[in-house]
Amino acid sequence: MSGVMKKNLIILFLFFGYSCCNAQYDVDDVRIQGDSTLMGMKIESSFFSDGAFLIETTGARFEYVKGELKLYQGLDNNNRRFLSTIIFENEPNFIKVESLDDHIIFWSKDLNIGIYGDSTVIISPKKSQDLKCKGNFKPDYEGRYKGELLLIDDKGGMEIYPQRYEAGYKIKTIELGKVEWVADYELNAKERVMIAAFPGKKFNWEDSFNTRIVVTHGAMGLGEGNIYGEMPPNSTIENWAQNFDVLVLFYKGLYERPEKDIKNLRSHGPYIIENIPEFRRLITTAHNVDLKVVTYVGFFEYYRKFHNAEPFLEQIKKLKQQYGIDGVYIDGLSFDHNQNLDSNKILNWEIVRRIRSLFGSEGVIILHGTHGGLAVETAPNIDAYCSATLNGEGVPFQTVEDDYIKYNVRKYGISNTIGLWRPDGKHPQTITYKEIIDTILKMNCREATYAHVPLDKAPVGKYKWGNGISSAYSYYLRRLKHLEDLYHSGKVR
Repeated sequence: MSGVMKKNLIILFLFFGYSCCNAQYDVDDVRIQGDSTLMGMKIESSFFSDGAFLIETTGARFEYVKGELKLYQGLDNNNRRFLSTIIFENEPNFIKVESLDDHIIFWSKDLNIGIYGDSTVIISPKKSQDLKCKGNFKPDYEGRYKGELLLIDDKGGMEIYPQRYEAGYKIKTIELGKVEWVADYELNAKERVMIAAFPGKKFNWEDSFNTRIVVTHGAMGLGEGNIYGEMPPNSTIENWAQNFDVLVLFYKGLYERPEKDIKNLRSHGPYIIENIPEFRRLITTAHNVDLKVVTYVGFFEYYRKFHNAEPFLEQIKKLKQQYGIDGVYIDGLSFDHNQNLDSNKILNWEIVRRIRSLFGSEGVIILHGTHGGLAVETAPNIDAYCSATLNGEGVPFQTVEDDYIKYNVRKYGISNTIGLWRPDGKHPQTITYKEIIDTILKMNCREATYAHVPLDKAPVGKYKWGNGISSAYSYYLRRLKHLEDLYHSGKVR
């Protein structure tokens, strides 16, 4: 046998030996599809020795030894902040099974864990056991619903989200309001927990100035000579491009009507374009003037009705392939689908990761979610994959300093995506639109605007789309320009 042949056989043996060795370790429960590197988050470095490890992500550090996983947070590798110790039963001896820029996955006989580049760890026990979390910082905001915790201060923070839809986990102890807070759980087999540090990436100032969003929809077919699915004329699209970067099309006047009845339009789809020539014209015109086109999809309603994510994702894939859309506006995730707030946040995280992988780093994902002001509405590791997030619909507030606004609407320093606020809940009339806009910009949030046409009544003659520039939005643009000038002069960071 020649030397070259021996060398090739050794290489094949090592390859297949490694593959077969890893094949005995089932870690599908902590392997989540998607790619954090598309949003500037990744596994930066890692070190392993005799079951212990140290992993640095873009926004965190994970140190494991003898049953204790220490979690540090911060975008500066040399100045991470110690947040919490996560204590596992039986001091599991982890074996590394998979290592990529997006994630590193470990197997042990008692539980599996996956650590991701967006500073998320997924924990999946194989038998009933205790999971203990001990804090090392006192949050300014301590959001809680059942066993879910959202802990935030001005440096960032962390989330602890046991999966409510996976039945049976028990809260043994939760004690907040102090530096050494405690969160102890009793988990059943396969009852996963998602824990994440944040922010997982830096705030992109330039994107925040250049993601100006206008929302509209197609014509409803009402009145003489108007066609359902008619899109705004080229002149209107070209006019929008002078002030906006992203055009969002809602489902009404866009997708097929069940039995051709506009009263039966539903946000859960199916997402089949009604007027294909008009839609293609809109996309061509928009792209010719550098305006990105984003279409509505409603995962909240879809999942509540069908309880299956794959067909939903397949419809988005077809819209992209057939028409070249630049992204999607996601109306809600999997909360509330059993009418008792059974949120599946790991599924939500994977959905957004997979949609980001479909559209790439330049695509647009706008996530709308409100949840009635629930204290743990925000999941920063999910938001981090979005171009922008829209919160606040229907949530009442008494002042612009309410906790919901500061810690759920705001994304700066939390997920570091672009936060949008829809303040249409009940609030005192003394709070003016200027105060709301000033608050938005103070939190480094941004504003969207609308250019709708009538939904339920016939227009006078042909449909006419507005320019989207209200007096409030004009004020916002002036204030935004002032902030942009301050940033470019180095006075704001």
